[in-house]
Amino acid sequence: MMKRIFDALSRHAHQRPDAVAFAGDGKSLTWAELAARITALAEALEDAPACVGIGLAGGCDYVVADLALTLTGRRQVPLPFFFSDEQIRHVLSDTRAHVIITDRPESFAAMPNIRTIAPDAGSASGPIPPQPRKGAERVIYTSGSSGRPKGVVIGSGQLMASLDALAAVVQPGPADLHLSVLPLAQLLEQICGIYLPILAGASVRFDFTATRALFGADIAALDAAFSRERPTTSLLVPALLGRWVANLARTGRRAPDSLRFVAVGGAASSPALLESAWAYGIPVHEGYGLSECCAVVAMNRPGANVIGTAGEILTGLDLQILDGEITVAGPTVMQGYLNGAPAPARWHTGDLGRIENGRLIVDGRKDAMIVTPAERNISPEWVEQRVNSDPRVVSSALGLRADGALILVIAATIQPKLSEIEALLADLPGYARPQGIIPASPAEPGLLFPAGTPNRTEAARIIANRPALPLATHSESLAS
Repeated sequence: MMKRIFDALSRHAHQRPDAVAFAGDGKSLTWAELAARITALAEALEDAPACVGIGLAGGCDYVVADLALTLTGRRQVPLPFFFSDEQIRHVLSDTRAHVIITDRPESFAAMPNIRTIAPDAGSASGPIPPQPRKGAERVIYTSGSSGRPKGVVIGSGQLMASLDALAAVVQPGPADLHLSVLPLAQLLEQICGIYLPILAGASVRFDFTATRALFGADIAALDAAFSRERPTTSLLVPALLGRWVANLARTGRRAPDSLRFVAVGGAASSPALLESAWAYGIPVHEGYGLSECCAVVAMNRPGANVIGTAGEILTGLDLQILDGEITVAGPTVMQGYLNGAPAPARWHTGDLGRIENGRLIVDGRKDAMIVTPAERNISPEWVEQRVNSDPRVVSSALGLRADGALILVIAATIQPKLSEIEALLADLPGYARPQGIIPASPAEPGLLFPAGTPNRTEAARIIANRPALPLATHSESLAS
């Protein structure tokens, strides 16, 4: 299955040996150097077990580690740099990974029975073997709402099916330059930031200071990376997109005109934010997916972008709405959760949605539905999107207080005025309007996941323990 990847890599190394393939954060790899590094690390892994962790923050070394493990047919386990020590220990225990490729061996020194390998280990410099070993898998852990996330097992078949479907949408070519901002521990960035560029012969640039903006650091670093690198493609989450748009508006500038395709996903984007992004020269295309279906299920296409939808279903997938829930069947559905039963042929995503004019519209999480004391059902995303359309707002979370009041936690770089929030919520029926807000910082520990989505468990704790600022009452009845 993965032979096409390494055939393409070998071809680039032979035809364009001195062209830079991956670079950033003080390192770079030409196609020839990349091939040599992969071969060397594969040799160093000869006595390693079948399951190996990747304890790297990202960049060129991560690319080498990922491809060397894939070449040798091993199961790789990304260890996200933003996971807590408790989560890392859980992942290592769950996967039984006792060997870790890392440039930070001291981070694992206190963990028993762990052996580390440097990403530049090995000395071989010959060509990449013509046939990668079979059995390569990756186990993707998402942070989830607790400290014990599940591992999603993705095999070569799922990865290649997703690559083929996404290639038809993105249409990458050798002239493309991808700016990789999201962590490489995330499956979609592995696809868009490693594998699609290799198949197309495109180049990639990394910038960890821009990545840190995802966790509350200054957005100016991301803005500077786009201006400096002038990429053609990138991948963002709504929280980053909103902050970048706000920075462009504040500085009176536009995004670089080199951009042709920017995918945005991981959470719902408000139509107002997407329209504003286009106005500032960011060609954003919203999509929808989840790790259990190899990251992407639907995506808006260049020339057929419809704001307010997640786009058309990817080729080869059978998406059906059953009892209001999005379900997916096809070659990208995961093998299953690690140490669990195989995945069913049709995966129930837990997301509510509908299809209109051939395009998917996502309405929110089924398990996030709020039932008010008056027995009205409210999808929190329906309310949150209105506030999230303000570029100062990174994310928000609607919850029900013990007394039955709807309270909105707003994580913003600069908190909007109460009157501005009320205006954003004005078109909602009375029963769905929050009665108060709680301002919060986007950098508050545990409140936001890396995709910018709210941790509803933490938001509920905040709602239960902090006073809310009251919003103006409205004359509409709760039944309106």
